[in-house]
Amino acid sequence: MKIRNIVLTSAAVLFCTASISATTIAHTWVSGSGNDNNACTFASPCATFAGALAKTSAYGIITAKDAGDFGAVTIAQSVTIDGANMGSITFTSGNGITVSASANVTIRNLTINGMGSVKSGISVESGGIVVVDNCIIMNFTLSGIEFYGAGTLTVENSRIDSFGAGTYIVGISIDGNAAENVVVRNTVIDASTTSGSNYGFGIDSNPGPVQASLQNVTVMGAGNGAVVTYSGTTEVTGSVITQSNYGVIAQNGATISVASSMITANTTGVCSNASSKIRLDNNDIYDNPIAIGNCGGIVKTSTTNKISGAIAIPAADISESVTF
Repeated sequence: MKIRNIVLTSAAVLFCTASISATTIAHTWVSGSGNDNNACTFASPCATFAGALAKTSAYGIITAKDAGDFGAVTIAQSVTIDGANMGSITFTSGNGITVSASANVTIRNLTINGMGSVKSGISVESGGIVVVDNCIIMNFTLSGIEFYGAGTLTVENSRIDSFGAGTYIVGISIDGNAAENVVVRNTVIDASTTSGSNYGFGIDSNPGPVQASLQNVTVMGAGNGAVVTYSGTTEVTGSVITQSNYGVIAQNGATISVASSMITANTTGVCSNASSKIRLDNNDIYDNPIAIGNCGGIVKTSTTNKISGAIAIPAADISESVTF
């Protein structure tokens, strides 16, 4: 009987220990002086986002308690990571943040520094609903943000800049292989320090009904194109597209509408390739040696545009009506 009691007691202890280790909480914390063996509470914070994520409930939140570098993390659940304008991720290989499963993920108030890494600041591999708010993403050599799979991406109040050297670099890259809705607003994409071929905002040519909206966005310094789309429909409003080789390029049947924006100081302001369309309404298109290039596609303009620079496109491919 005593032996049986001892066995039962030991089993109960093991059960309780397993239950405790499997417990997650809704709000976890990280600190520059934390330890991943801690419970990740405010009083006992963890040291890394990865350590805190393992102890955070689905749809929970991880917050930086104080300043620190909290390490790269792979996310496979719905969660919010809040750097509280103190937290950072510095990485030299892989991605800063990888979203590996379709989930609701918010990343905010965080600095992500790739230190010249050949990967991306944020890589969303399985779609979902992803929000990037008030973040600085810099020093990467692939993409600041890359988005794959069906879902929604919102980037707001952020800055993507200081690209490293590379042959194909994109500030925000949309794969376009599924139904995707993308909104970028109140954001700066600055590729002016990049060495090599690069793009500011790009949608790839894989088939997929992509709908993108750029609102109050500045895209500058792209060695290739500032806004480049190979598929879907993109709307640009209230934005500045400047100091790039090409300002706005539509290719492969894509459609871009630009309204109430400034396209200035690019080598070519606007370029619509074969089977593609660009609408221009109420824009200032100034100081581009070629305002509208002859690229084989269609450009529709309204009489409210103000244009200086050469218009190289044949008259048959340009119209004073934005309707098509």
